Amino acid sequence: MYKKAVKHSFKVFSENLKNGTTGSVLFFYGAEQYLVKWAVETLVKKYVNPAALSVDYVLLDEENVSCEQIIEACETFSMFSQRRVVWVKNFRPLMGDSVRGYRKEDLIALADYTRESNPGTILIFSSEEIKASAVLPAALKKQAQCYEFDRIDKSELTSFARKRFRAAGVEISPKNLGLLIDLTGYFNRESDYRLFHFDNDIQKIIAHCSDGRVEESDIVCTVEGDADTFVFDMLDGISGNQKDKAFQLLYNILSSGRDAFSLIGAVVSQFEMMLSVKQMREDGMDLAAIHKKLGGSEYRIKKMIPYANKYSVGKLKQILSSIYETDRNIKTGLLDSQLALEMFIAGI
Repeated sequence: MYKKAVKHSFKVFSENLKNGTTGSVLFFYGAEQYLVKWAVETLVKKYVNPAALSVDYVLLDEENVSCEQIIEACETFSMFSQRRVVWVKNFRPLMGDSVRGYRKEDLIALADYTRESNPGTILIFSSEEIKASAVLPAALKKQAQCYEFDRIDKSELTSFARKRFRAAGVEISPKNLGLLIDLTGYFNRESDYRLFHFDNDIQKIIAHCSDGRVEESDIVCTVEGDADTFVFDMLDGISGNQKDKAFQLLYNILSSGRDAFSLIGAVVSQFEMMLSVKQMREDGMDLAAIHKKLGGSEYRIKKMIPYANKYSVGKLKQILSSIYETDRNIKTGLLDSQLALEMFIAGI
């Protein structure tokens, strides 16, 4: 049976705002805090007089903002704007009832207030994570307009990027836009990459490109993290019999303040993937089949294949064993991070 696609919350929110059916109490939560920020800014733009912004838009994001402060902010009437907007950001009681500094009876009183709050004020609660069974979230789920701003899908992410490139007067081909999305890892299950990161990467690409057109090199240079770039550059140096180049890369990245453990994590991730790619290639699998099996970035897998071809399965297992040992030696204090990483490079 055909299952009707569910609209993303940002579309439902936009429709409610356009139709004038926005309630007095809103509850925003979910992974995409970029969309939470966008939704709040959209409400402020529609309802708050710019001349009265400092009075009629109230952001309460202090760690210990009290229930009484929230109610007081809502009960203050606006003299200049269509409606007042009060945003209670990252309110800790949304993640549980046993929060230091908050009595349960006060949270119950606040929850009761949201049933009949001041209609001249739009009260917004937001948090990336919530505990649905806690007093306040449970009440908001019944009484407020709730929007779960989760990750957007590929067509929405593509549209998001195109609008930003178009606004900057920069062209990007469908192929390069696909590469950008693939490289970010936005759709990787374990990724913590969000729209804030994506928007930042787009701005970096716009600044990097020339002649108003995005090339593949602009994307690779700006989106690939320092640690991932280090691994590939290190392999280029080692495979070209230039270990001095690999050592210099190591000194540069460590002196820039990069944490040794995050660097090791990137090295482990790359070599584990390289081993998987090597084994699958030897089993006769092509790029499409490998990507389907491993998931993640197809571009990253494609880039990995030439490096995997330079090593045997046995050698890759040996390298992985060496980097695991490097990690242990640093964590146990047997070797300092720079010396341990130098020994790892020397042993490849």
